[in-house]
Amino acid sequence: MKIKRVDDKPIVLHTKKKPKLKIKKKDKKYTSKQSFTVRSRKGMRKRLELKDGSVKVKNHRLKTMMRTGGRTATKQLDGGEEVLDSMDVAATIASPVVSSVGKSKDMAKQRAIKKATKKKRRKRNRMISSEEYAKNSLHVKTRSERAKRTGGKDGKDKKGEKQSGFVKTQMMQSFFQGLSREGQEEQGNIIEGTKNMVRAAALMVGKTIATTVVPFLLLVFLVVASVGGIVSAVLGAIYNSPFAIFFPTPDTGYDSPRTVLSGYYREFNEELQELEEDGAVITYQNMEDGVVVTNFNDTLMVYMTLYGSGEAAYVMDENGKKNLKTVFDAMNYYDNTSTTKTIKAGESLGDVVVTGYCSCSICCGSYAGGNTASGTKPKANHTIAVDADNPIVPMGTKVVMNGKTYKVEDTGNLKAHGTDFDIYFKNHKKALQWGKKTIKAHLADGKKNDVEITTNDVVAHNLTYEDYINLGTMTEEQEKTLLELMDEKLVNSMYSGDVGGNVAALAMTKIGCAYSKEKRMCEGFYDCSSLVYRLYKECGVELPSIAANQGEYCYKNAMLINRKDLKPGDLIFYSYETNGRFRNISHVAIYVGDGKIVHAANPSRGVVMDNLPTSSVVFYARPW
Repeated sequence: MKIKRVDDKPIVLHTKKKPKLKIKKKDKKYTSKQSFTVRSRKGMRKRLELKDGSVKVKNHRLKTMMRTGGRTATKQLDGGEEVLDSMDVAATIASPVVSSVGKSKDMAKQRAIKKATKKKRRKRNRMISSEEYAKNSLHVKTRSERAKRTGGKDGKDKKGEKQSGFVKTQMMQSFFQGLSREGQEEQGNIIEGTKNMVRAAALMVGKTIATTVVPFLLLVFLVVASVGGIVSAVLGAIYNSPFAIFFPTPDTGYDSPRTVLSGYYREFNEELQELEEDGAVITYQNMEDGVVVTNFNDTLMVYMTLYGSGEAAYVMDENGKKNLKTVFDAMNYYDNTSTTKTIKAGESLGDVVVTGYCSCSICCGSYAGGNTASGTKPKANHTIAVDADNPIVPMGTKVVMNGKTYKVEDTGNLKAHGTDFDIYFKNHKKALQWGKKTIKAHLADGKKNDVEITTNDVVAHNLTYEDYINLGTMTEEQEKTLLELMDEKLVNSMYSGDVGGNVAALAMTKIGCAYSKEKRMCEGFYDCSSLVYRLYKECGVELPSIAANQGEYCYKNAMLINRKDLKPGDLIFYSYETNGRFRNISHVAIYVGDGKIVHAANPSRGVVMDNLPTSSVVFYARPW
């Protein structure tokens, strides 16, 4: 039997085609690109989106937990509640704009659907009524399905009144058409809300304003920048509040409040200096470790508190200058009184100002070569003169100065030159060499056990903001605002220039340079005052070249600061001797931060960096 051979063929497996996923729900089929909602085993509601075989899960509960946790953590921080309040206010203001964007997108979709529907109608050459359109409207369908799920009535609001989807759409269109025509009513509400928000934030945030309100205001600017006129409204609210002083001053055509206030201080300090030169002893109401406490910022902030709400206090027109001068006079004044007291022989007369004279015509005029006022012949190292009209001690009193005993035998017009005693010298050259000095004086032992002396005392009242509050003339709200304005961070923000930092950086590069008075203006050589003069000049600030004159310049121009406010580049003036110069200033140093100074110390050390000495300080200054 023959067997017919058949060629081998590969095995073919027959399988069923992969079925398509079909889910029945109310006789509707959902394809793989449609969405549906399921409930997981733990009951967490998730939204599953099936697309190209992938599954994306959006856990809204997790997002809610994160948002709640973030708000709780923020509240635990210092000033956290104010931050959250500011964010909520900003969100409230931003909501009309953000909502407008979202609604605009919905309107665009509605217009596209409506346009496509109209094309189909024209093709079918038939029209549908507004009621039919409303019935088939996407909004109505969505509302009906939502109402069925929640058990509500289709097409009715909470009061049970029907609303047509077509009418609602038309209302939205009308609203956004009005908004496109500048939305005057809505914009007015936003402007008013923004004004109230800025004013409330400025007056209530207080201590955390430097770190909270400024970013908050920037956020507001970004949110409302697209709405015409809002930025102007925000700026108007800021510049009509006391906090305007911390923002750049607009160009008003007038001087700034700081410039005008500096002028008032210059006039006041010049008056005190004239009294001091006339022999008056100046004492200040507020001093710290022997250093005068400056109240420049205190005066400025009191003015902004009293006159900065609801009007532009930074405008220094005649009315603004008048108001600022009123505040200045209330916080800066002096009492000039002459007192007579009796002291026993041997007691101290304190510091006295002493000059020298001789019998020449330059010193004595028509009385040259004559006898003294007591009728005796003047003697060197013996005779001294006092003021003829207001002598510090009576004629014939013996006074000990610099280890020598002098006797009052002559008189002259000493008060006009701010002098207490005038020592007689044999010739004019020696009188000039003596110059004008402030030295200690004591009564010498004599026949009389006590002597009456007359002193001219001046008490300068430099009120701080706390002193002004204690006057009881401010309202509770004004006191609260003033305390917020005097926040240390805010006050320091007023001096944000780079001059001081640049001076300090340059000073660090001069460490190791030589000390020389003769070559003080040559490269590589400095003394204390030339170091300050040359570095500040390099940074664009022209100062006098002598330490005492630099101190006098800062004093007259209200550039003094308090030790706690020191920043890199500030100056510290010292007095180590009685030299007859302004406040006996004999040394100046540059503060470079971290409790350190750079100064030209002496010929043996040169320019060095030392710890900040706080003894023998006359005052601290910021000359920019």
